[in-house]
Amino acid sequence: MSERKTRSSRHLQPSRNKKLDKLLNVLIGIVVILIIITATFVFKWQDDAGKAEKDEPIQEQKNDKKDVKEEPSKEQKNDESAQEEKPAKEEPTKESQPSEQDSTTETTSDNPIVDKVITNKNWEPTPTTQSGQHVSSYDEKSVDWAEKVATVAAVTGIEKDNMIIWRMGNNGSANSAIATVSTNDKTNMYRVSMEWVDNEGWTPVKLEQLNTLNGAY
Repeated sequence: MSERKTRSSRHLQPSRNKKLDKLLNVLIGIVVILIIITATFVFKWQDDAGKAEKDEPIQEQKNDKKDVKEEPSKEQKNDESAQEEKPAKEEPTKESQPSEQDSTTETTSDNPIVDKVITNKNWEPTPTTQSGQHVSSYDEKSVDWAEKVATVAAVTGIEKDNMIIWRMGNNGSANSAIATVSTNDKTNMYRVSMEWVDNEGWTPVKLEQLNTLNGAY
């Protein structure tokens, strides 16, 4: 009987070992699979984290570029709007205040000593300091004479120190006068007709550019 038990136990031992081996192999396989899965998750997490770090500075750089582009665009718009506003303000000024040159009229004369006749409706009177009843005076020391000379200087452009007055006299009425003048070197010669405006002063009404003084006064 003892021999039979010993034989049966010997017969069962290899089968138990095989079962243990299979169990160990299964467990090892499970462990390996778990390791692979864990490693996969770890590597994937690291890759995602690395990509996130790389993406952040790129987005920041893009935002910076957008900011840089937007700032000058605002300044350009302001400059453009300022340029558009300036002409709008300047144009009415030019239209509302016509220049003296635009109102000047030049004509020829039948008088051979006159090169051209110049008139301008925008000529202003020489401001007067006289008050009360006006009396035209040809006394060189009088205020009225000085204001006549100032009117001639303004319309001819000849400075008083560079002016020769060949004649200053009545031009047909008490409120009109005529003056024949030239520069000291006689290169520019003019005849000026003027009229008195009450409370304002002497106003030039006609400027004749002469080519000679002979017969001019």
